[in-house]
Amino acid sequence: MGPVTDASRYTFSCPNCSGSFSISLERIPPVRARFGCPKCGKTMDFPSREEARGYLQLQASGGETAPARESSPPAAPPLPPRPAPAAAPDAEKRYTVEKVGFENDSFDRRAMRTLIRTGALNENDVIAAGGAAAVRADALPELRSLFELRKTARATPPPVCRKHTEVMAHYVCVNTGRPLCDECAPEKKFGGTSVRVCEHCAGTARELHQAPGDLS
Repeated sequence: MGPVTDASRYTFSCPNCSGSFSISLERIPPVRARFGCPKCGKTMDFPSREEARGYLQLQASGGETAPARESSPPAAPPLPPRPAPAAAPDAEKRYTVEKVGFENDSFDRRAMRTLIRTGALNENDVIAAGGAAAVRADALPELRSLFELRKTARATPPPVCRKHTEVMAHYVCVNTGRPLCDECAPEKKFGGTSVRVCEHCAGTARELHQAPGDLS
C-alpha cells in the first residue's frame, strides 16, 4: 500500500501496474470487493471499509502498512482457432460410375484400382469423383495413372463382384452384365428348378466361368 495522505482517505496501489490511487473511506464498500484498476483495467482485490480504516489507524500509529492482497490469477490465454479440416485425400474420395451395371454403387480408390485392373472400367467411361461433375475417367489424374499402369500389366485378373470388389465374381447378371459373387447371386427355387438371381435387379444370373466339360 502507498503512503497515507489523509486520515479520512485510503491510498492503494494496483498490484499489476503499480499505479497509486486515493479514495475516501466513505466511498469504500462495507464488504470486500473486486474492482478494475482505473489505470490498467485489471481486476484487483479491495478491503472492506472497516479493514481500510484499521490500516489507516495502524499506519498513523507507526505500525507496518497492511500487506498487499494477492491479486487474482491472470486469465488463461484464449485457445488458438482450430485449423480448417484438410481436403479428403484420394484414398477417402468416393467415385460413382455412370454405366450400365454400376447403378447405385460407390467405390473408394482401392476398389477403382481393382475395377481398372480387371478391365471393368476404361478411359472413356464417365465417372463422378467426390461429388463433383462427371467427367471421363482419364480426366482424373489419380485414375489416369492406373490406366497407364494397366497397359504394362502382363495379364488381366479375373472379374470381381461390383459390390464386393475384393471377391472374385462367379456369376453375371443376364440383364446388365454385372459380375456377381455368391452373395450377390443367391440361389432360389422356382417350382422344382433352382436358379441364381441378381440381388440388384432381381433378374436371372448365369455362371460366369463354364467348366471345361461344358465347353463345346
